[in-house]
Amino acid sequence: MSESTKRWLRALEISLFIFSLLSLYLFLRRGYYNIYIINKVFGSTAVVLAGITLLIGPLRKIPFGVIFMAMRRQLGLIAFGFALIHIFFSLYQTERFGWFSWYFEEWLPVVFGILAITTWGYMAYISRNIKIQQMGADIWRKRLSFAGKLGFVALFLHLTIMKYPGWMKWIQGQVKQTPELANPTYPPASIFVFLLMLIVILCRVFIFFRQRNDNMQEGK
Repeated sequence: MSESTKRWLRALEISLFIFSLLSLYLFLRRGYYNIYIINKVFGSTAVVLAGITLLIGPLRKIPFGVIFMAMRRQLGLIAFGFALIHIFFSLYQTERFGWFSWYFEEWLPVVFGILAITTWGYMAYISRNIKIQQMGADIWRKRLSFAGKLGFVALFLHLTIMKYPGWMKWIQGQVKQTPELANPTYPPASIFVFLLMLIVILCRVFIFFRQRNDNMQEGK
């Protein structure tokens, strides 16, 4: 078995583990499991995988980070694939959202979602070996890094704007038990995803300013 195949298999194992964990939690909270829940899991898993790829770089100096560093590209591409499936299921469920009226009402998070998936598409396009060779490793890394950060911020805004009203209702204790919600005391899964994304963003901001400070010190 080639090293490339091994990396893909490890990345798939990690992705399926995250998918299964989120599925189990949503099943326990909701009390059922259907296409609507599966769609949520695909979206959340894509976000978690994207967050992992952004944390891999800063953590590459420790043994745990080195393991993930080897499959960073695979994790990113799987995240993109899960995001595409999430979009497909969301469009498939247009009847649940009142056909396309929901998308017009929630135009702002939808715009950020489109920006995120477009950015991911660009990243997948330039991640082909032929494009890496054409662009050169240095330019490719810079463009990939910038696009990854831009796409992740867009995802963060997409999730936060769309889910914030629901979070406030849950925090204020306004969420009650219904046939579609077996355990309303359980936090929405999106809150955990939001916290992970916030940690990733704060970590990257901290690293940016630390590197900037180090560069300034070296320049003196």
